[in-house]
Amino acid sequence: MGIKNESLELAISLEEKGHAYYEKHAENAVNPLVKKVLKSLGAQELDHVEKIKQIAEGKEIEEDYEPSDIESEVKEVFEEFSDKEREGWKEENVDVYEHAMELEKDIYQVYERLAEETDDPKEKEFFEALMEEEDKHYESLQNVYYYFTRPGDWFAQEESKVWNWMNM
Repeated sequence: MGIKNESLELAISLEEKGHAYYEKHAENAVNPLVKKVLKSLGAQELDHVEKIKQIAEGKEIEEDYEPSDIESEVKEVFEEFSDKEREGWKEENVDVYEHAMELEKDIYQVYERLAEETDDPKEKEFFEALMEEEDKHYESLQNVYYYFTRPGDWFAQEESKVWNWMNM
């Protein structure tokens, strides 16, 4: 038994909405760090849509599938600028980050509920994999949000989740 069509359609809809949100706000971002994070997240949401569509068509996702590494992409941008230039980065789009973190939490909770409700092991595995991806997105957003808005909170985060290289 495959994954239910309603579940696949819901997952596709959520991912497409996430993509549209990130793309819209990336276009308006001035800060290069903000722009890169939002663009990377938007690209990953589109990638999720393609993977979900493959599953909907009955195709297997490659075992070695690895989403792009947002942290590495952001670090590359971060290192292009001097400490002095980074000091000038303002708390741009704070409300976008707050909303995006809520969006990621909401999507995670939908996938969590769907994983709990299904009796199909393949469907459960599918939603758990999506939960893991959304959790990574949340961590990426949280790192940059705290870096800009509440550096004390950023330093207090669990060490394994903090991008220590952002320490100026």
